Amino acid sequence: MRVISGLYKGRKLKFIKDKDIRPTKDIVREAIFDTLRAWIVNKKVIDLFAGCGILGIEALSHGAKKVIFIEKEKKCIEIIKENIENLKLKNCEIIKGDCEYEIEKFENEKYDLIIGDPPYDFPVSKLERIIEKIVKLNILKKNGILVIEHEFKKEVPVVEGLEVIKKKKYGKTGLTYLRRIK
Repeated sequence: MRVISGLYKGRKLKFIKDKDIRPTKDIVREAIFDTLRAWIVNKKVIDLFAGCGILGIEALSHGAKKVIFIEKEKKCIEIIKENIENLKLKNCEIIKGDCEYEIEKFENEKYDLIIGDPPYDFPVSKLERIIEKIVKLNILKKNGILVIEHEFKKEVPVVEGLEVIKKKKYGKTGLTYLRRIK
């Protein structure tokens, strides 16, 4: 697996070969960062369900100011650390824990972009609680963007304070972009 574009384009990344870990496909990463390319420069980002950290690393490769990786699996955290060290990345932090609870630590910190790639079998009700917390705790700035990667046949919950600005399908994968409107 490699970084697809930006400053670290072509650099190799470690990932876990495990049936329960689903790294974001190149075409999906390319779509996300083509959409956000000029906008992401100097933005603060949270990578929820970080896995091997590829989405957060792509954000840094495109000029993000800071990335917080939230991941609960120890083996994934070790891979994120290795990838950060191998690329000599700065301005990033890894938080070990469940996204639903760890996101609360960022109340009123104001992030520009939050990317979430939960497992496809992740309960929609739990995802909705996480999205509600992001809005209620004021973690996403006004006009900030929340991008959720999901199984296309599942809908992403849209809570008050967010609006859908884009939806795309890539095989079985869907991307839903939400903007904070208040």
